[in-house]
Amino acid sequence: MKSQNENSATDQKKKQNSKPYIFAQKEGDDFTCIKLIEGKYEGVVYKYNHVKFAPHENEQGQIPLKFTYDIFLNPNKVDIINQDFRNYIGDILVELVEQQLENGTLIIDK
Repeated sequence: MKSQNENSATDQKKKQNSKPYIFAQKEGDDFTCIKLIEGKYEGVVYKYNHVKFAPHENEQGQIPLKFTYDIFLNPNKVDIINQDFRNYIGDILVELVEQQLENGTLIIDK
């Protein structure tokens, strides 16, 4: 696992941000990560890889999102290999997808 340098400009937004995460990008990388900025997973930096919608609705009438992710930084060495963490970052992913649907910026590859 590679580590990510602190991004002081992004960290300053922490005070202005009402969400439990910020976007972070290390200089030279061509992708953006999510940095969790509060709660038990504070400091964890990760990125989503393959994100797709399930082909069918579940029993609750929802179409689940399926995704993979990479962890780049876990400074507090919290347990992130569990369903609680996956649900937590899954909720963030749903929020991001909903925002992109609302503002017309969601890109769907077939």
